Amino acid sequence: MRFAAVVAAAGRSVRFGGVKKEYRLLGELPVISHSVRLFLGMQECAAVVVLVPPDGEAEARAALGDELASRAGPRLIFAEGGAERADSVKAGLLALRSVDPEYVLVHDAARPRVGLELARRVLAETARSGACVPGVPVTDTIKRVRADGSVAESLERSSLRAVQTPQGFQYRGLLAAYLWAGSSASKATDDAEIWSMAGGSVAVVDGERDNVKITFPEDLP
Repeated sequence: MRFAAVVAAAGRSVRFGGVKKEYRLLGELPVISHSVRLFLGMQECAAVVVLVPPDGEAEARAALGDELASRAGPRLIFAEGGAERADSVKAGLLALRSVDPEYVLVHDAARPRVGLELARRVLAETARSGACVPGVPVTDTIKRVRADGSVAESLERSSLRAVQTPQGFQYRGLLAAYLWAGSSASKATDDAEIWSMAGGSVAVVDGERDNVKITFPEDLP
């Protein structure tokens, strides 16, 4: 099951106060290093593309460290992101054309607690279904709100999932979906939505409660 990973770290971290959250320390390692090391440590991983801001490769390399870069060799690729997350992921997919993996995992670097078991679960379902996302049941009461701030509808929680990354896809299929979507891709909130826009269906597997996304400074501790 030959795959590659695209690790998204090209954002500006506005909600984190403008400081690159991916380079903050979590334990003894920068946030970004946790997921990159996980994917590179998987025998089936052909390459990891790290998406960085324009002119941000040197800073990303420094955060990951010379030891990791040396050990990874050509399997570690850096690609400059764009104005929107979709632009960045598209750049990462294009950077993998010479690798041409069978599957691709797209992961937010701000989710450093992703586990090996979850990554393999997503890959296994991707091999069966073509596209897969991990999700956890919603425990809060969810309401749809009108423009004036009033409640329009209470949603049934049993059918709702909070979707996480990594999200898995057939590589060529996801690249084709991005190319087909064009500028419309910028409206999508995740890669599964772009896959669906192109007519594909997406399977859902159990996510992990620990696989939280660092968004605000208080999320890091």
